[in-house]
Amino acid sequence: MFTDRWIICEKGHVHWGAAGGAGLLFRYSPHVDEDQYLLQLRSQSLDRGGTWGIPGGAMRDGESPEATARREAEEEIGPLPPYRVTRIDSQECGGGWSFYIVSADVDYPFPAFCVRETDATGWFTRKEIRGLSLHSEFRRWMERVMP
Repeated sequence: MFTDRWIICEKGHVHWGAAGGAGLLFRYSPHVDEDQYLLQLRSQSLDRGGTWGIPGGAMRDGESPEATARREAEEEIGPLPPYRVTRIDSQECGGGWSFYIVSADVDYPFPAFCVRETDATGWFTRKEIRGLSLHSEFRRWMERVMP
């Protein structure tokens, strides 16, 4: 089955990825300042383009959320440094489709590039993130998990 495609869930929502989706949220925790998070500005050519979120995309059949998140991040922002997964959250749409947010810690704020589907990248504190035009589902997750 081809999983990189649009589907309509039981609630009538349109989603990219027949098997669900996953993305990777990197956090750098300096010892003296606030935590910083790596976000990407979604390309204008994408659904909800021009909004900030995390690199991610469609899961493939049999692929884990972590494997999907890593593959998509490498496609969208380039090579990744070593990281430690700290949690995996499932964001349900209510109609049988899920997007997984894989949170991971890194030892330094590594350079991320505008590769595929990315117009910009940046490291932001929580306060700075609140001022950005966020992807609506990422904002909803942040309000629930990172108030």
